[in-house]
Amino acid sequence: MIKDSEFQSINFDNKLYFVGMSLGSCSTNETGVAIIDKNLNILTLDKLFSMEDIRFFFKRMVGKQNSIINIALPENPQMLNAKWKLLSREYQLIQSCDLINRDSDWIQRYSHRGCDLFKELKEHGIDIFRYDIHELKASFGLSGVYKDRSPVDCKALQSALKYRFKFKELPSNMLPVSQLEAILGAYLGIIMATNKTEYNAKIKATYNDISMIGLDI
Repeated sequence: MIKDSEFQSINFDNKLYFVGMSLGSCSTNETGVAIIDKNLNILTLDKLFSMEDIRFFFKRMVGKQNSIINIALPENPQMLNAKWKLLSREYQLIQSCDLINRDSDWIQRYSHRGCDLFKELKEHGIDIFRYDIHELKASFGLSGVYKDRSPVDCKALQSALKYRFKFKELPSNMLPVSQLEAILGAYLGIIMATNKTEYNAKIKATYNDISMIGLDI
């Protein structure tokens, strides 16, 4: 359960639904959505693409006021890759150079995609939070063995959700990785709202005025 003075005004007992969204970095990358209840029943699994799809999803969603919504921070597609970082070791101290725009998107890890919509939802009284999927998987001990988002990594994540976290309704065939990551985000909402798990959640940071939630380990 999450224990913080910022959340004293939230009545977690009234939360019936837990929404996870693995937000794609752009409209060509799918966004996975999962809605579950307190009994780990999967109510909805879906894939979205454009921000209009996401906006329409929240507009039509029933029970938003009785939900905890966790949205993953998408990676910035314009950020320079790791190979560039390796080759540019001789040009270090980039952020200390006044000639370079330190606010440019290409040095930001996360994308600002959807932030305006999520702040709008928060202003309308929706309990919406952010999470880092890589940090969350690491906290659960679900990363570090296989290459991220590889087929074996997806299979291990789906098996963990089914047997370790007791999502019995998961099919035997492989689900898209975005939907698996969304289910994990929805499960984080259950950790925030109940004492039924062995985990505790806490605020890790704030991103665009929305709290980032992670595990207290």
